[in-house]
Amino acid sequence: MASEYKTAIYTHEQVENARTKGQLVGWVQGGLAVGGLLFLLQFIGWIPLIGVAGLVLFAGYRFTQRKK
Repeated sequence: MASEYKTAIYTHEQVENARTKGQLVGWVQGGLAVGGLLFLLQFIGWIPLIGVAGLVLFAGYRFTQRKK
C-alpha cells in the first residue's frame, strides 16, 4: 500500500527512491571527478595542478562574492 501525504504530489516511496538514486549519482560523479584528477595529475604533476586549482578557486570566490 502506497502511503501518501494529504497534500503531497509524490508518495513517500517515490521520494525515497529518488533520494537513493540521487545519492548513487553523487557517488558516481565524485568517483569520476577523483579519477579525472588523478589522470591529470599523472600527466602534469602536482605544482601546476595546485596553481590552476588555486586560480579556479580564486575566480570562483570573486564571482560569488560580487556586490550587486
